[in-house]
Amino acid sequence: MNIILVGYMGSGKTSLGKKLAKRLNLRFIDTDNLIESRQGMTISSIFELHGEAAFRELEKELIEELAVEENLLLSTGGGMPCFNDLMVKLNELGTTIYLKRPAKELAHRIINSKKKRPITDGKSFDELVTFIDEMLKKRNAFYEQANLIVDRTIQDVSTLELLVKTYQNK
Repeated sequence: MNIILVGYMGSGKTSLGKKLAKRLNLRFIDTDNLIESRQGMTISSIFELHGEAAFRELEKELIEELAVEENLLLSTGGGMPCFNDLMVKLNELGTTIYLKRPAKELAHRIINSKKKRPITDGKSFDELVTFIDEMLKKRNAFYEQANLIVDRTIQDVSTLELLVKTYQNK
């Protein structure tokens, strides 16, 4: 059994993913963290030094590598499902869950995150909300291909566990 969490940055993929992986006894992998570890630099540095296309190729290679693995819970980077036909590949890899949250809430979570994110640099809260809203308009077509779309009102570990088990027992 593999579970893959998709959604915009700040949607809770990593924090919920770690808890759900523990509960379901799955190996947790944050794809962005794994890429950073392997490359010895941050995602921002990869973008800056090598460009987005190179980063997207690293994502593609990682998913191809993980395609033979079992008992994983993947927390994907926010853009991963939107490039290189990876949403299709993620759906083949396991049960995909889109953690859906509104732009305003995502902006609030990103601004208040302990993790420094370049997206916030030089943007007011309102500018960030507008930016995220535009990104969601572009990305939702990919995110909504997930097997399960989970609204923020039911994003807790117990509910996710129940949804996954119900979906997989169809």
